[in-house]
Amino acid sequence: MMFQSPWFLLGTALAAVPVLIHLWYRRRLRKMAFPTLRFLRASEAQRFGWLRLRELLILTARCLFIIFLFLGLARPVLKSRLFAIGRLSSVYLVLDNSYSMAYGDNFKRMKKLAQQVVARYSSDSEFLIVPLCSERDRVLGTWKTKNDALDSVERLRLTYRGGSIAKSLASEPSREAKHEIDYVYVGDGQAVNFRDFPVESADNGKGNYYWVQVSTGTNIGISAVALKDPVTVAQDEYTLQITLSSYSSRTWSGRIGVASGEHYSERECRLEPFAEGSFDLDLPAQSLTGEVRIFDDSLLVDNVYYFCKVLPKKIGVLLVGDSPYLKHVLTSGTAISGSFDVQAAEALGAADLRKHDVIVLNGLLEISESELIRLADFQRRPGTGLIVVLAGGAGANLRESVSGSCLLGEAVLPKGYVTLEWIAHDHPVFAIFGESGALQDVQCYGYLRIEAEKGVLARLSGGDPFLVVRDNLAVFSTPLTPQHTNFVHSRAFVPVMLRLMVNLVTRQQRKEYRVGEVVTLPGTVRTPAGELLHPGDQLSMPGFHFHDGETLAVNVLPEEGDLRVMGPERARVLGVSGIDPQRDLAGSDLSNLFLVLALVLILVELALLWLR
Repeated sequence: MMFQSPWFLLGTALAAVPVLIHLWYRRRLRKMAFPTLRFLRASEAQRFGWLRLRELLILTARCLFIIFLFLGLARPVLKSRLFAIGRLSSVYLVLDNSYSMAYGDNFKRMKKLAQQVVARYSSDSEFLIVPLCSERDRVLGTWKTKNDALDSVERLRLTYRGGSIAKSLASEPSREAKHEIDYVYVGDGQAVNFRDFPVESADNGKGNYYWVQVSTGTNIGISAVALKDPVTVAQDEYTLQITLSSYSSRTWSGRIGVASGEHYSERECRLEPFAEGSFDLDLPAQSLTGEVRIFDDSLLVDNVYYFCKVLPKKIGVLLVGDSPYLKHVLTSGTAISGSFDVQAAEALGAADLRKHDVIVLNGLLEISESELIRLADFQRRPGTGLIVVLAGGAGANLRESVSGSCLLGEAVLPKGYVTLEWIAHDHPVFAIFGESGALQDVQCYGYLRIEAEKGVLARLSGGDPFLVVRDNLAVFSTPLTPQHTNFVHSRAFVPVMLRLMVNLVTRQQRKEYRVGEVVTLPGTVRTPAGELLHPGDQLSMPGFHFHDGETLAVNVLPEEGDLRVMGPERARVLGVSGIDPQRDLAGSDLSNLFLVLALVLILVELALLWLR
């Protein structure tokens, strides 16, 4: 046991005062004989015995009252196996203000536990208060005193964002630490928060890592709300495909509803433990903005998804180059051909590019400088897309036209063919196929090697990119003709091309965002709270935002709905010691216990005085 205010222990010596007073009065009393009262001794002996016992009990109560009173004022605390009282350290205190802490009253509990953690340290310790979710990636922190640290904990606010323990610990203090460092994280321990935590931290010898555990629960989250058919032009109604994820160990049954203006519909859903499921809801074609909501679940605010959809429109496509076959497969025998107006030309020439939304350059070896300029102007126009299908070579202007997406190399003629080895299943272009293997047997008999750091959606065996998409530009490494690839014979060819065109055209018409993204739109964006955001600011809350008369939908990251925590095995590997609040924090301060006992002794003395 330790005492945080040991000077009050001197007051326990006052417990001797009642004893001294008792002895003093006993010494002054003199015995006198009263012969007439000698017959009363036998009858009163029993009563006098009780009075002497009561006197001793009152004396004992008074002594213990003084002792317990000053013990309580001395603030006694129990030592902890992991987290001892009076530690002298430099403390990196990472406080979890991510949205998952909105579960129940967890955020209030986290702040209370954080204050208990600060209280356990010596008054000479120093503290660096680091929110798990900060508006900046790296923060220059200032070492604080114990009292300032407690104030900072109280002022902390919950965010709608996710966080990273590794980034939080990378905060740069204003100066070097004075003492040995303790890294203390207080929060629910979401596994996603530790995904980039370096394993080598356990052996770096720079300090101790602790996790003060805040219990959490389970949740059903909305992972995505998308158009079920992103290609077909809607006539009377369209269908939203709502993807739900279960992070619960129990089977969940509940309802989802969609509200848009005066329209409302709902349906019953069922999810198995830790499963994912998609559910469809129909909306009128004129209802483009609204809310999808889950009922009967724990993290209720997280289970609201704000949507603002851009429905497909009839897209004008201009095919340039070796296009007869491509035009045929894109315009005949498809149920969705009515969504596209496809025209063909042997060269860009004098074509009016303003009449088209997508231009496909198929198998061209070179373009003129004037065509290069016209294509650049075309791409700068909102709602346009350019698809470049490379042949066995490329001139300087053609290389320049794709330089913002990739770099072109030499032609490759494999022995036989190469296959399509990998595709980005999570991209809208390929998401429709899932793991069906529809693109498994695609072969290429020759291609132009390209290099790209970002935007690769498909790769050939050997690792060379097959399809690269950046902004509103897509590049294929092989001509889309039967002589160069059997991809044109695949049942996936038409869906891929149509979805690629739609994706390119609608990329610049994006109206749905996530909390934490940076505003890139010109002018100002008004938040649901009326705050004005400018380019470079971060979106900080979910809900409907407004920009130039248009509605934008902002949502919480789906990962914040995953309340599964880092397990003990993972914590051991990372070198993080778990602090159980019930065992290591709660009840360690015995001040209140001794003060209550002192109050009880006052009541005991009053009761003894009443009993005569």
